[in-house]
Amino acid sequence: MSEDLIKSIIILLQNDRGDEEILMRILYDLRKDKKPFGPDKLYLKNIIEKYLPEDKHLL
Repeated sequence: MSEDLIKSIIILLQNDRGDEEILMRILYDLRKDKKPFGPDKLYLKNIIEKYLPEDKHLL
């Protein structure tokens, strides 16, 4: 996962888009070089498609 994806998640958090707890968990995992697993990956895909469709390519 890229730094751009981390930036997108931070933007979502700053704008109160999505579930803060889930996004923080995903962000923590990405910073530890761990890939999001099943449900978190699906949640991230859905939330980015909804609020930041221009960043879909980052997934």
